Amino acid sequence: MSTDDSTLHDPVRDTARQDTARHDTVAPDDATPRTPGVSAHRAGVRVGTIVWGLIVAFVGLGVVLVTAGYTIDVQLAAIVLLIAGGVGLIVGPLFQGVRRNRSEQ
Repeated sequence: MSTDDSTLHDPVRDTARQDTARHDTVAPDDATPRTPGVSAHRAGVRVGTIVWGLIVAFVGLGVVLVTAGYTIDVQLAAIVLLIAGGVGLIVGPLFQGVRRNRSEQ
């Protein structure tokens, strides 16, 4: 005779699941407290999205150029892309911060 574990109930565990389920719900938007003057979402596009989009676009351009018959030094191209992406990820937020500070003043 086999017993099915799914039909056995542990009253301690069952109440613990109910308690956590009650606390896992998210409050409606109008019930969440907000700090005045702080936006709920970020305005604009993130720098990382732009940088990675440009990297993907340049890789695609490289594939098109190789298909068209051009020769590309892949190692040098990868180094240049990584350096340009890193500089973009560092400098981009700095420019955003400067621009944001000027607009707040």
